[in-house]
Amino acid sequence: MESKPLVHNNEFHLIKKSDIHKAVEVLVENLNLAAGSTDGFDLYKVIETYFTDLNKRHKINHLLHIEESCNYYGEKEQEHELKETIG
Repeated sequence: MESKPLVHNNEFHLIKKSDIHKAVEVLVENLNLAAGSTDGFDLYKVIETYFTDLNKRHKINHLLHIEESCNYYGEKEQEHELKETIG
């Protein structure tokens, strides 16, 4: 069996949206959820956005206190954000 190459965190945005949706379908099924999206709840959109939109992923990480490497978002941008947050 041939294995696929691993996708690293700096490449998440390259994953096809159709593949993300297939993976969410598996998650929904494995958790016995009635649906992956309903009023005010959309796992498809959340996971798709987290993987494909680097700016929104950064904001989500900030809200959840998930630390990021300065290489991820750019050291100058993080310094600017830190200054805005503190003062």
